[in-house]
Formats: sequence, C-alpha cells, structure tokens
Amino acid sequence: MHKIMATILSIIILNFSFIPYATSKSLCDGPAGGLLCGAGIGGGIGSALDGEDGAKTGAIFGGLMGLAAGINEAEQNRNYSENSERNVIISNEYPALLVYNTQIALISIGYYVGMYDGSFTDETSDAIKSYQKDNNLIVNGIPTEELYERIKRDVAKLYTQE
Repeated sequence: MHKIMATILSIIILNFSFIPYATSKSLCDGPAGGLLCGAGIGGGIGSALDGEDGAKTGAIFGGLMGLAAGINEAEQNRNYSENSERNVIISNEYPALLVYNTQIALISIGYYVGMYDGSFTDETSDAIKSYQKDNNLIVNGIPTEELYERIKRDVAKLYTQE
C-alpha cells in the first residue's frame, strides 16, 4: 500500500514541479523555488496520506523532485538564451499558419523545431530538412502545403498504430 501511495505522490509532485514553466517569476521558479514548493506540497500530501511520517517522507521526496525540476528549468532557460540567435526569423515569405501547422506536425513525430509560433527560423528549416532527408524527399527546408500534408499523414499513421 505504501508503494502505491508513494507512486501516486511522486506523480502528483512531478506534475506540479512543471507548473512554474507556465508562470513568470513565481516563488517556485528556479532550483531553490522548486525545492521549496516541492517540499511544501510533498509534505502536505504525505501528511494527508500517512500523518507525520508521511509528511517527512513527502517533504523530502517532493523537495528533491522540485529541485530536479528547477535545475531542468534553469538549464532550459540557459540553452534558450545561448541559442536565441537560432530563433531569429529568416523569412516572412511563408504563411505563418502553414509554418505553425508544419512545426506542430514535425514536433508530433519527433523533430525539434525550436519555438513553434509560426515564425520561419533556422531551427524550423533544419527540422524540415531533417524530415525531408529521412523521407527521401528533395532537401530544401521550405514549408509547403504538400510537405505539410505528407507530414500530417505520417502523424496520423503514428498515432493510429498505438
């Protein structure tokens, strides 16, 4: 029974640990904030499940999970700032909706496109090139309706197989 409770607790804390990504500058930001918030929530849940002993265990486990999430967040922010020049729009020639849909479809099948916001950047072009190369298509990195339809078919195949 304790293993089931620990598993449920870890899932809850892990999911909570990623909430700070959606907010800006909150108490839970960064490694220290993740530790603080994770410990608080873990302790509360642990206490509800198993009293004082559960509170201690939950606080420790939640704190570690929150710390790990905070470190991951800090690393992602560092990588984003180091690669911000890759997020520069390289062309406005292509419709933003087409670029956005292509980005989402590529992400769905495992290609990294950087920011998925409809902006045609080097990262988006590189993802398109990778897809084109992997599928024996002409490699030019350009989003087209035909390419998007092809990627959409691959996405549909992938998700109907599961």
